[in-house]
Amino acid sequence: MGSEALLYGYTAVCVSMLIFNLLCYLSLNRKGRRMERVSKRLQSQVDRQLARLRWGGTVEHRHLLYLERKLSRVANLTAFDRMLSRRRQSDGENAPELMEYEQSIRPVILHLAVVYRGKEDLQAAYFAWFLAKHQMNRHMEMNAVQDILVDYMNQDSLYCRVNAFQALCRMGSPQCVADAVSVLDRNQNFFHSKLLTDSLLSFTGSKRALTALLLERFDGFFTQTRLSILNYIRFYSGDYCEWVLPLMNNPEEDKELRLSAIRYFGRYAYPPAKPALLAFAADGDPLYWEYAAVSVSALAAYDGTDTADVLIGAICSPNWYVRSNAAASLTAQGLNGGSLAAAAGGDQYAQEMIHYQLQLRQAGEEGAAV
Repeated sequence: MGSEALLYGYTAVCVSMLIFNLLCYLSLNRKGRRMERVSKRLQSQVDRQLARLRWGGTVEHRHLLYLERKLSRVANLTAFDRMLSRRRQSDGENAPELMEYEQSIRPVILHLAVVYRGKEDLQAAYFAWFLAKHQMNRHMEMNAVQDILVDYMNQDSLYCRVNAFQALCRMGSPQCVADAVSVLDRNQNFFHSKLLTDSLLSFTGSKRALTALLLERFDGFFTQTRLSILNYIRFYSGDYCEWVLPLMNNPEEDKELRLSAIRYFGRYAYPPAKPALLAFAADGDPLYWEYAAVSVSALAAYDGTDTADVLIGAICSPNWYVRSNAAASLTAQGLNGGSLAAAAGGDQYAQEMIHYQLQLRQAGEEGAAV
């Protein structure tokens, strides 16, 4: 009797799951059909406005009011997003009428920015994503939409802050992006360092102007924000060597900042940085092995017998990372196998590391040849 009850119970659970899945499917299918209908109605409205623009007219005021009312609901905004994406695919990314239409609906976007700022976090995040995707109002320095998006940095939702920040980077205002970074830092609403760095690298405006604004505020930021900015500069340009050098040489600075500065000079060779790199690489103190490991890697970009001597000494280091990076740097500088083997002397670990790096170089050359 007990086994039959268990079987009946299991059957009831399976039937309930099937009914639940069926209801979910029907609900999603119904929502999909409704969104498609809304998208087609929006497309009909937009087509009429594009035709007016094509013939030298302007977008009707009642159309703007219609969009303000309609797109204040996130479901309709999703349908509008779908319609715009299709229109871009059919007309081209830089179709003149479509670009003029987007310029004409700026008051609608401003209205929606205010509306969605007061909605729940996920809806605000979706609106910010919509702006980032379609690059609405890009390169407009004093645009009120961007000022409102800066205020989105105060939202609790990480998704909302990330989407709003990426939208600002797409729009291309150095002042607004710098202000957004300041708000994030002041509230300690930190992104992951790589996420903030990658977002800054996607900035579509003047990177030089943005960098100047960030460097003006650099000393007032928390360490995590400073590290993200320094990494952004490292991947962006080698024009800031004079500014980065004191940062690397300052023993009071955070370790991660100094390591990032060392990597900067590995990416952009700067002769005044070489003495400090050699000193870091030659330091055998195990407490500072990270400085040595990163420095011997950076020295691959610096020729000279003094560099070779320090790297040869580093391949006998007791630290695996220091040996590995030193062998890689010597190999990158073109030393042949015999010279490297002689440099290792009787150190078995150094010889193994050099052999490993030579194999990597050979594999890379064979891959390039193919």
